[in-house]
Amino acid sequence: MIFADVQFPIELWLFQILIILFPMLLFQSYFRKKIQSTNQRNLVLGILCGLSILLCMSAPVSINNGYILDFRYIPLILAFLYGGYRIGIILSVMILGYRLYLLGMDGFYFVLAVNTLLATIIYFTHHHYKNYSYNVKVAYSFGLITFTIFTFAIGSQSLNNFTKLSTGLGLWGSFLLLNIITMFMTIYINESLREMELIHYEVSEFEKMHLISQFSISIAQQVQLPITKVQETLGILQHGDTITNQTLYQLKTGLDELASANKILDDYLVLATNSEKEERLLNIHEEMEHILKCVHTYALIHQVELSYIPSFEKELYIKGNRSQFQQALLNFIKNGIEAIKQNGKLEIAIHEMLESIYFVIEDNGKGMNKEQLNKLGGPLKSHKENGTGLGTMLAYNIIHSMSGKIDVSSEKGKGTTFSIILPKAKKA
Repeated sequence: MIFADVQFPIELWLFQILIILFPMLLFQSYFRKKIQSTNQRNLVLGILCGLSILLCMSAPVSINNGYILDFRYIPLILAFLYGGYRIGIILSVMILGYRLYLLGMDGFYFVLAVNTLLATIIYFTHHHYKNYSYNVKVAYSFGLITFTIFTFAIGSQSLNNFTKLSTGLGLWGSFLLLNIITMFMTIYINESLREMELIHYEVSEFEKMHLISQFSISIAQQVQLPITKVQETLGILQHGDTITNQTLYQLKTGLDELASANKILDDYLVLATNSEKEERLLNIHEEMEHILKCVHTYALIHQVELSYIPSFEKELYIKGNRSQFQQALLNFIKNGIEAIKQNGKLEIAIHEMLESIYFVIEDNGKGMNKEQLNKLGGPLKSHKENGTGLGTMLAYNIIHSMSGKIDVSSEKGKGTTFSIILPKAKKA
C-alpha cells in the first residue's frame, strides 16, 4: 500500500490484524461458553488482549520514513470495554513497562500522558457501554481510537517541528484508517457472536415460557373454582348469629389467605394470557412521577435513599398498557429496595439512545451471582424469603410484550443494575 511517499508493507499489517482478531475469536467462541464466572471471563479476556498487545509491540511495522507503528491500542481499548476498567488499567501499565524495556526513556512520558488521558476518558464514559446499541458501541470505540491516534500524530509532528507535515498527514491518515477498519472488524465479530449467544438463550427461554403458559391457564382455572366456593361458604358462616369472636377471627384469616391465593392465580392468568390488551401512548415522565409517589414511603420504611435522574428530553413516549407497565417497574424498584439491608441507595435514571429509551435501576444491595442471574425471571425463582418469583416473572413478561429487553449486571456484595430498554414511540 502506497500513500504519497509513504510505503506500507501490507503483509505486516495483515499480520497485526490477525494478532488482534484471533484472540478475540478464541475468547468469544470458546472461553465465553466454558467459563461461567464473570471475573474469570474478564481475567481470560485480559490475558488474551495482553498477548495481542505484546505481539503487536514485538512485531511492529517499520515505515520508510522512520516511523515504527503497531495496533497495540485496539486490544487495550477492547480490554477496557469488555473486560472491565481494572483489566484495562493493568494492560495500560503493561504497555508502559514493555515499551520502557524496548525503547528506554525516549518518548516515554508522552506515551504515559496518552495512556493516562485515554484511561481518564474511558473512566468517565464507559459505565453503560454494554447496554449501548451496536451503532453506538461502534461510534464510541471509533472515537476512542481516533483520539489516541490523533494525539500520537500531534505529538510525533511536534517532535519533528512539523517539518514533515505533508508526509505525516498521509502516514497518520492511513494509519488511522487501518485502525478504524480493524476496530470495526473486531467489534462486529465480537457483537455478532454475543448476539448469537443471546438469541440462543432467548429461544430457550421462550420455549420454557410457552410451556409454562399452557400449564398455568389450565391449572389456575381449575384451582380457582374450588377456592371461590370455599370463600362463599366461609362468607356465609362469617355472618352467622351464633359465631364467637375467636371463630370470626379464624374465618377472617382464612378468607384473607384464600384471597391471597386467588391473587397469585390471577397473576398466573395475566402472565399466560396477557388479558389486558389495551395499549396507549405513555409519557414516561408522568408515569415515573406516579411510580415514585407509590414507592416513596416503601423506600423510607426500608431506610433506602431513593434518587431519580430524568432525561433531558421531556416529551418521551412509549406504547403499552399503563397498569402493566407501572406494575413491572414497581416490581423492579421494590426488588431493588428489598435487596438493600439498611441505609442503602437506589438510583433510577432515564435516558434516550437513538430509537430506544433506557430505564436504569441501580442499587447497592447484596447483589447476585452468575447462577442467580441466569435464573432471573424464570418460574418460581425468587431470592426473597417467602417469595414465589411470580412478580419478577410477570414483570419480565410485560416488558417483553412491549417489544422491550432487560439487561442485568450484578456483583455479589456490591449491588445490581437493571437496564430496561423499550422502543421509543412518536406522538401522533
